[in-house]
Amino acid sequence: MGATGVSTGLDTDLDTAVLLDITAGVTRDWVARPGTSGGVQCHASTVLAVGDSLLCAWFAGTREGSPDNGIFLAVRQPGGGWGDPWQIAGPDDPADAVAHWNPVLAHAANGDVWLFFKRGPRISEWATWLCTSADDGATWTAPRELVPGDTGGRGPVKNPPVRAADGAWLAPASTESWAPAGAIWGAFVDRSTDDGRSWNRVDIPLDRSTLRGAGVIQPALWATGETVGALLRSSEGHAYLAFSPDNGRTFAPAVPSTLPNNNSGLTVAQLPDGSLACVHNPTGTSWGARCPLAVSVSRDGRHWQTVAIIENGRMPLGGLTPSLPEAARTGFEPHDDGVRTDGTGEYSYPAAVVHGDHLLITYTWQRRGIASATVPLTLLSTPLAQPESNRKMQP
Repeated sequence: MGATGVSTGLDTDLDTAVLLDITAGVTRDWVARPGTSGGVQCHASTVLAVGDSLLCAWFAGTREGSPDNGIFLAVRQPGGGWGDPWQIAGPDDPADAVAHWNPVLAHAANGDVWLFFKRGPRISEWATWLCTSADDGATWTAPRELVPGDTGGRGPVKNPPVRAADGAWLAPASTESWAPAGAIWGAFVDRSTDDGRSWNRVDIPLDRSTLRGAGVIQPALWATGETVGALLRSSEGHAYLAFSPDNGRTFAPAVPSTLPNNNSGLTVAQLPDGSLACVHNPTGTSWGARCPLAVSVSRDGRHWQTVAIIENGRMPLGGLTPSLPEAARTGFEPHDDGVRTDGTGEYSYPAAVVHGDHLLITYTWQRRGIASATVPLTLLSTPLAQPESNRKMQP
């Protein structure tokens, strides 16, 4: 643990100075500058490569869970910056407004782009809705329910679906109960063998007798042969890990991994060589600081090495000066109808996709904007090392 009090819990013992430096070679840009996406707060981006272009979606409104939240989209054309965002789903009639949450972009088997999102006044009661595009995001169908009558959220909850080796579409999902006696969280995988027309829930088991908090939510999935891995956000200070040996038909119980988790969303992208890149906040305290934002890599999902810092809360972005977590006035106050926070010092909820010879990451910037970071794949093969001066001080 360094002087900042940030413990990585990783195989690499990172020095404080490393945690505070954005890795050389990482470039950052705005997807949506503060004040450009129709809301006081915006959060929970998703990103998808469509040919040489990129699509990014997120939700924005007065605050997380407020009835004026809608889903916004921006496009980055080849060789250019991100275009102006526009709203593609959300309340048009203020008298009939309901919160929209957590968009997830994905490619369907026929090449169409699907946009999943949650809709409802509370997390415990939200349902998954869907709109699709046959022209790479230029136009969209009217939204519809993914599973009619859904309460609690079927389909993906934060991270995108993956294809299993047998062709099944696997959506990483979770539910949250916010009972007066305490929150209870659980994760599952929604499995579709007919390209999203119907879904079958497959639970990820969890031994609740070992837990201090609510549990696990928001899996990130990958597939290697018939094995499907799931890395999960948790209330326990570390991400949890579960595997399926049979293309997502069954899962072994989730167990703690070596990767620290601050009870905030993470994401996993599979790299061209088969290794995994996880974008996360390397903080091992539930509802802890959402800064810095790091990339760690693994060959097996069990052992991780941090290779890049993409946001440290100190470097201006596009002329705007950020704030560190210690400047936050409200921290994170979780409720069934959304987290209350002013967003100060928050750089969180990443999404990532391999795009050419780069890993393209989008993330929440202080709840005021959506930012992107471009990381050359060549940077992801070398763990961060301590400065020579600090290595000499080690016993």
